[in-house]
Amino acid sequence: MLHNTKLEFSIIPTGSCGTFSIVDTSYYSPSQTISNNTLQIISPFNPIPVQLNYYRSGVTIINSASLDITNAWEDLQDLPDGVYTAKISMCPEDQYFYEKTWMRTCKLECQYDLALLKLDITKCDECFDPKKLEALQRANIYIQGVRANMTACNIKQAQALYKAAIKIIDNINNCNCH
Repeated sequence: MLHNTKLEFSIIPTGSCGTFSIVDTSYYSPSQTISNNTLQIISPFNPIPVQLNYYRSGVTIINSASLDITNAWEDLQDLPDGVYTAKISMCPEDQYFYEKTWMRTCKLECQYDLALLKLDITKCDECFDPKKLEALQRANIYIQGVRANMTACNIKQAQALYKAAIKIIDNINNCNCH
């Protein structure tokens, strides 16, 4: 039985807000000529797709230079949070393509971690503010809601939850309460 090529990829965090990786998990039919492997990415920075090559059956690392956010590799910066769409394709592109949309929350999660550290949980029980903990728990639920809504293709709801979470976290991080 002859199996056709089926394109697919996964988005894998790299542990840095400056990059993410696209892992090609496609099946490529040995009886088919594979050519013109193309990756297009739309970022919150630019609604016009950036076109790159991707590594077949490999990992493609994306950073601010590859998305045309910065001009030089020396000036790399963190990627913005928000909705991203990526599409891989090969010849003929109208038959062989796969597209995925996700919401990046790396910077939000870093801010969450800072807010959690600001609670000083281990230093002083009498200084600990249970209201701040409750607010952070609510923000964490909102962050989980962002992921769940993106999985369910509810982009507007995911964006609303992102905004609610960042507002809570900013209130804690910008507080000079100690």
